[in-house]
Amino acid sequence: MHRIFLILLTITVLVAMAYDLPVGEKLTFVISWSNVMDAGTATMSIPSVVTFNKQKCYRLVTEATSSPSFSSFFTVKDRVESLSSTVDHASWKYEKHLAEKDYRNNEVVYLNPVNRTVTAGTTTSRCLPGSMDVLAAFYWVRTQNLVVGQPLTFNYADGKTTKAITVNVLQKETITVPAGTYDCIVVEPILNETEGIFRQSGRIWIYMTDDSKHMPVKMTSKIVIGNVEAKLSAAE
Repeated sequence: MHRIFLILLTITVLVAMAYDLPVGEKLTFVISWSNVMDAGTATMSIPSVVTFNKQKCYRLVTEATSSPSFSSFFTVKDRVESLSSTVDHASWKYEKHLAEKDYRNNEVVYLNPVNRTVTAGTTTSRCLPGSMDVLAAFYWVRTQNLVVGQPLTFNYADGKTTKAITVNVLQKETITVPAGTYDCIVVEPILNETEGIFRQSGRIWIYMTDDSKHMPVKMTSKIVIGNVEAKLSAAE
């Protein structure tokens, strides 16, 4: 009985550790456009754990600001924030404040994983179990065991649609960015068009460190006016 208890305790600890995110982490990226222009900077951070609707949630924040040279023809000032469960990463709240040239979108979406509902404005609809917003899902991927050739699947909801999304685990690569040289594993979420930091309209590839942290060090994607690349410049 004692041995069985120890095994169960070990499994419980491992499961809990699998979902831990590094609270206090702040990653800073330099953004280039079409590999020739300094487009701006972006940050991704986990400032704290907060209580929302009696649930312990990670507060996840990402921001992007265009550089003066890029702003002369395409100004960007984006902020996206998510509250996701510390237990299973299901989303409880998602908000975005996007300002990209003449485009504006300010939206707050409330999700209830218990009732499987999502509310955007005055509209409440059903969502799939454990649904995540795109930012919460990004951090969820970091907690997973990434094996080349073995795709991951998560349930997504944004108040307009709810669906299962696949993340392909493509390959391993060693890359150099301003913050250093890293052994990485490359993943590609199949998102179609999404809104967020520099709205994507095509494929996106994310290079994460090939270790237990799975820290993102480079992201490459197609946006509405070309290709954009974000490279890690500092990690706190």
